[in-house]
Amino acid sequence: MIKHRIFKYLLFFTVFLASTGCSKTFLDNSGYDNLLPEIKEPQPPQTSETLKDKDGWKMDTLDNGLIHYQFSKYIQTQTANQFVNVVEVDLTNPEYELEFVSLPAQDTLSSVAAAHDAIIGINGTYEMEASFIKVNGNPISEITLPENHLRYWKHEGAIFYNAGQDLKIEYGTKESYQQSPYLNLFSGAPMLIDNYKKVGEDFIGDVTGIDLNSLDYEDYRRHQGVRHPRTVVALTEDKKLLLVTIDGRFPEAAGMTAKEVTQFMSTYFYPQSALNMDGGGSTTMFIKGEGFKGVVNYPTDNGKRDHYGQRMLRTFILVKKKNNDAPFAGGDGTENNPYLIANANQLQNMHTLNWSSTETNPYYFKLTDDIDMAGRNWVPLNNVDPYAKYLHFDGDGHIIENLKVEKASYGSLFGVFFGSCKNVGLVNVDVTSSNGAGAFAGYLGLRSPDKPVKTGLLENCFSTGKVTGTDAVGGLIGNIGKPNGTNVSKIVNCFSTAEVTATNTGSSNARAGGIVGIIYDGGVIEKCFASGKITSNTSSGKGAGGVVGWTDSKVKGLVALNQSVSNVGAGTAGRITSAMGLVNGTIAQGENCWASEQVMVSKDGTAVPSSSYVTGEVTIKETAYDGETKSAAYLKDMNNYSAVLQWELGPLKPWASTVNANGLPILQWLFLRGDYDTFY
Repeated sequence: MIKHRIFKYLLFFTVFLASTGCSKTFLDNSGYDNLLPEIKEPQPPQTSETLKDKDGWKMDTLDNGLIHYQFSKYIQTQTANQFVNVVEVDLTNPEYELEFVSLPAQDTLSSVAAAHDAIIGINGTYEMEASFIKVNGNPISEITLPENHLRYWKHEGAIFYNAGQDLKIEYGTKESYQQSPYLNLFSGAPMLIDNYKKVGEDFIGDVTGIDLNSLDYEDYRRHQGVRHPRTVVALTEDKKLLLVTIDGRFPEAAGMTAKEVTQFMSTYFYPQSALNMDGGGSTTMFIKGEGFKGVVNYPTDNGKRDHYGQRMLRTFILVKKKNNDAPFAGGDGTENNPYLIANANQLQNMHTLNWSSTETNPYYFKLTDDIDMAGRNWVPLNNVDPYAKYLHFDGDGHIIENLKVEKASYGSLFGVFFGSCKNVGLVNVDVTSSNGAGAFAGYLGLRSPDKPVKTGLLENCFSTGKVTGTDAVGGLIGNIGKPNGTNVSKIVNCFSTAEVTATNTGSSNARAGGIVGIIYDGGVIEKCFASGKITSNTSSGKGAGGVVGWTDSKVKGLVALNQSVSNVGAGTAGRITSAMGLVNGTIAQGENCWASEQVMVSKDGTAVPSSSYVTGEVTIKETAYDGETKSAAYLKDMNNYSAVLQWELGPLKPWASTVNANGLPILQWLFLRGDYDTFY
């Protein structure tokens, strides 16, 4: 009966269409395309508000660009109560900055936040051995677990941060983290959202039929497939950073799985990317002036739902208000959190610190930008007896330009230098000293150090400009001191194109070297070149050396590419050194040292004939050493440096595999900058 009725209706409809003149033209809807909805791929919500659904949320604007959201509600789809805190930080607001903190010893978030004058804070990442942790350019942990370890999964993604808006959250590997140029990096896992894709939903895979609670606690399926407290970092497309804590392990707050966190974040905030950090008993949020000592969530380490159950941790992410009057751009001067120097004033502020305890607790510094010292007269940092300043200085691939020192004792950047300095260039220096001088230091370590800490290391550095002193004058260092036990003062993988002049006259020594003026017994110099003009004003003393003025130690892997090496008078002069000293009956020697055929040595206005060059063993004490003569073409091939001199070339090595426009070697970090030809 029903079939007959349907047939009758269809027959009627067919007749009706026919009676109205239905045709193929009538069925063509092309003229009505503008009335049809366009089929598009799903797009992120267009609302400018970060919170997309306000049901269950309380909002508190803490400050301009800083909002606290708190969620407390029964979620029907989860059949559970949840308690969530979120702080939104507008990274485009110049008033705020992030600080990544990694401590050598554990502490609570509230204590660390107060000590660092933070306004917001959350706990950081997982155990050190399972995580990649870098703070202010210093790798603290580079994932030491083997790949087959049960906890190796804990570094699937990372939050990367330099400054301001320069923050990202994305997938990575141990190898990619090692090569990342970002100054701050905390790994975590799993990635929850990647370019709006809810990847965290599928992290544990198909676990049908598996009792997750029967698995090892650190098994990724149980760890992320069972509800726990969670800490999350997320980033929106308009540069809003979301710091999130999800409480758990109580009836009022069940906690979430990775899948549930992913869905929760996507539903309420729809960030472009999100990453799970350490959770469980570690999950803690700090907001200055709120909660108990700033703790606004309910950490679970004491087994009670109160604000007192903070876990002792080592890593934290803090939000701070910028202090434009702060002496440094960040840091506290420790190894894991060095003072950051971004401008000339901050470099000058090194002088204002209390250095009294640095023999046992040296300061650490790191450059975060190139610095121009034009218009300032720099006083060497440590040039006054008792020379009690100890430090480690990392240029991190930056330069300091136009450093000017006027007639100071041990004229240089540091004066008497105890510690280490690496990865920095001093460009267009103008140093005048009343005694020994160098662009970096008048003394690298003490001449005869009575303690191991009174030694120094200079590596992967260079200088250009001019350096002038009386005696013991070098393009980089005036004097390299003796060792103390196994602690050695050393220059390695450095160069200088600076013009070097030693001004002593008459019979006085005026020892000048392209890299160093004097090396005392046991001091070390290796794998360096000099190309500047070297001049000694001595009439009959020890004078100019292309690389070293005088050495009591063996020199190795040095290359002289100087414009000229000259004495005003008839004192000693040589392409590599002006004089090889005698210690305990042994004359210092050179090993695998080269000089360009174009280097000209002159005394008293007369060129030294090439037949007089000492290219092998030095048999007469306190005479010159000239190294092997090499052609310009040979010296432009960095493979020769690698094969013979054992210079290390290429990525993650000190030297680049090519030369600059003038045929001179390039430090690898300088090569990566790309502007090396503008310096020399």
